[in-house]
Amino acid sequence: MMSGAIGHQTLSYRRGMVLGLTMAEIMLLLVFCLLIALGVALASERAKRDEVTRQLHRAEASAAADAPVIDSVKRNARLTELLGRTAAAGSTPAIDEFWRKLVESEQIVESMEDHGVARSALAEAGEDFARFQQLRSRGLDPDKAARGAALAAAIDHVLPEDVIAGRTPDELAGLIQRGISASAARVDDDHRDGHNWPPIINLSEAGGYFFASRSAELRPDFAGKLRTTVVDRLLGIAGSFHVDVIEVIGHTDERPVSGGQSNLDRELSPVMSGASAVDLLQPADNAGLGLARAVAVVKVLSADPRLQGFRILPLSAAQLIATDGRLTRWDDQGDVRERRRIEIRMRQSG
Repeated sequence: MMSGAIGHQTLSYRRGMVLGLTMAEIMLLLVFCLLIALGVALASERAKRDEVTRQLHRAEASAAADAPVIDSVKRNARLTELLGRTAAAGSTPAIDEFWRKLVESEQIVESMEDHGVARSALAEAGEDFARFQQLRSRGLDPDKAARGAALAAAIDHVLPEDVIAGRTPDELAGLIQRGISASAARVDDDHRDGHNWPPIINLSEAGGYFFASRSAELRPDFAGKLRTTVVDRLLGIAGSFHVDVIEVIGHTDERPVSGGQSNLDRELSPVMSGASAVDLLQPADNAGLGLARAVAVVKVLSADPRLQGFRILPLSAAQLIATDGRLTRWDDQGDVRERRRIEIRMRQSG
């Protein structure tokens, strides 16, 4: 009887233990499930936070990129006013028109830059462009204007100041016409004599074509005239007389050259081939000085692509030929700038 009661109590105890253990396991399982749910929720919130952070960074980058545009808008009082009115009215045609003009203006500026006009020139010479447009609206041809300016410069260069002063354009045109007629008459006389000689181009210090003293180095303004005015004249003569040889002759006055030993024998060939510069030439007499200066002119003319079909030769007459084409009398030892000159003659090859 006693042992049966004890057995019953032992069974009850075991059942209580099992039930207690089962409840503890269930609670642990519930806690584990709650932890898993909490982890998932935290991961989801972290992902959302990371996405918000990325969006914030993108917004900051976009704002930084738009900052120059915003600054430009702030500096443009008219655009700021348009934006303010549009924000209040809810209409955008004025801003659309503004941006359309802005894009067109940028395209116009880019087109001008493609034609060699800098933006700074457009900003500084706005009035000049406006005047040019007004002249063009009246029928002015830009090519004719440029040609007229070139002709005016040529007339100023050729005609003495006392001839130009006080004369009207019609009077100058009459002088030129008479000169053309006289030149044509001389050409006819040459044809009758069996000759048709091209004119000689004379570039002397008296006409503003200067070399450095006792040097063959060309001054920048001299070289500039060779590339423009002189080449144009050579091409005009070639078209009229069908010549293909250009002879460049260096002349000097009779003052002796005292410069030590000449290096022309050693340096002329490298200079003509382009391996050495002209300013390395050191002539020791007038014959060498005339040749060195002729070489300097030949180098400039030979570099012009318009003269590639011509044979261009450097020659020296030293102090032997006066400005009238006759042999000098060796009686003028002074400083005679008219005799310090370059003569350019053109002829047909053999």
